[in-house]
Amino acid sequence: MIRENIRIGRRQTLLSIVILGALVLIATGVVITQTRYNPAILQKDELLSAANTADQSAPPASFEAFVPLPPGFKPLSAPEMFDTDNLSDKINGKAELYLSAGFSGLVCQRFRDEIASDRWIEAFVYDMGSSQNAFAVFSAQRRENAETLDVAQFAYRSPNAVFLVHGRYYLELIGSQASSRMIQSMEMLAAAFIRNTQTETVTLAEQDLFPKQDLIADSVALIAADAFGYEQLNQVYTAEYRLNDELLTAYLSRRRAPHEAQELAASYGKFLITFGGRMLELQLPIKNAQMIEILDTYEIIFSYGPYLAGVREAPTRERAEKLAIKLYNQIKEVAGES
Repeated sequence: MIRENIRIGRRQTLLSIVILGALVLIATGVVITQTRYNPAILQKDELLSAANTADQSAPPASFEAFVPLPPGFKPLSAPEMFDTDNLSDKINGKAELYLSAGFSGLVCQRFRDEIASDRWIEAFVYDMGSSQNAFAVFSAQRRENAETLDVAQFAYRSPNAVFLVHGRYYLELIGSQASSRMIQSMEMLAAAFIRNTQTETVTLAEQDLFPKQDLIADSVALIAADAFGYEQLNQVYTAEYRLNDELLTAYLSRRRAPHEAQELAASYGKFLITFGGRMLELQLPIKNAQMIEILDTYEIIFSYGPYLAGVREAPTRERAEKLAIKLYNQIKEVAGES
């Protein structure tokens, strides 16, 4: 009996050892799996996909958005991320422009050229929340020496940089120096970003409301807030015109309802008069249009349906009237009777 009990005890001990060993093996396997690199998991978490792009609350991680990198380029720094609270730490002096236009987040990263250590490119990916907001900062930042690029609907380059709008994202690629290799590499990075990043299509219907005759190419811009120094004016599209070597600005803004456009036109006219403007008599085929002379220039303000529109900084009243009539007729033709 004693021997039988001993045998049973030995079997139980052996079984316990086997079970304990199996548990140790399982635990070891879990640890190894967790520490092992899994490309499929990394891509799912870090690359933009069609399924979750619309829910993105921050720009995509820079490196993954730009692969494959141009030949000879490698990451120089880890991605840096900024939000509304610390954006000024990265772009001190310009943060307010982005914040007022709906800024959501920024990811930036540098890439270096292995051929020459003094050549590097820094990518800035701004999530502006919508394509309209992205276009607002794109147009506000446009350089005078810009050369249009066909990599995107709204894209241009300067001697050492590339700028573009891709859906809700505003992208800046800044090079440490100006050279054909750097520009070519930046254009490759831009193309990779567009290819890897699915987002909304840029639609700016307002640009079709500006008459095309005498319009300066690529001059359409969007002022997100405090347009012309008036805090009630926001989401205002502007366009530059050249009439007989004289420069004028046309503008328009869609409001929620016709009465809002009318009220805003009236209040903006009062704002100009408050700051030294003088109301002039005006005879135009535009109902309730106002002409105001201020600082030796002429302004015309009117509304049509839900649109507030007008002309500003005209050197003569004749030029202001001519452009205002063109703008009115274009809005009326494209937008239809309201």
